[in-house]
Amino acid sequence: MKHLDLSYEKLNDLLDECFWAERRYFNAAEDIQITEYKRFLSHESVNRNRFCHKIVERMSQEGMEPSRLDIVKGNSNRDWIEVKAALENSKPKYLIGECMVQDEVVLNLLKDIIDDGWLPVNILEVLVPMEFQMKQSHIDLLKLKKKVKKKKEKAKQKRLKKDKKSSVIDLKERNA
Repeated sequence: MKHLDLSYEKLNDLLDECFWAERRYFNAAEDIQITEYKRFLSHESVNRNRFCHKIVERMSQEGMEPSRLDIVKGNSNRDWIEVKAALENSKPKYLIGECMVQDEVVLNLLKDIIDDGWLPVNILEVLVPMEFQMKQSHIDLLKLKKKVKKKKEKAKQKRLKKDKKSSVIDLKERNA
């Protein structure tokens, strides 16, 4: 029974870290100005929330009380350190990186818990797909980064072409 208690303790740690991941994604989605990233991060925040609530539901079915049931998110509930960090590091690369770091913590805990295998099957049934979906979201993010980069380059080329065209028109007007 002692080992099972330790497994539930790890599960509570996982739940706590997963709620923090949800908060990071939510806040990053609010701070980022690029629409594609904003949508992706919002979607991932919702996914983390669903994962957490599935875990809470399964723990309750087993008669276990989760240590945390939710986390407050949004600008009104940020402490001054988070607000300062968001203002100083509002670049998408930094904000997304913070989300990825938190996800790595969650994925490491997931791996430990799944490999341990002491939790009831109905809880493990939630954790295995959760691990897969989180890893898939990282792959999707890499694809999105490439897409955004390509879109930026295309817009830059279009701007350069337009600038070149307008300078040719200016030269024609001067010569006329």
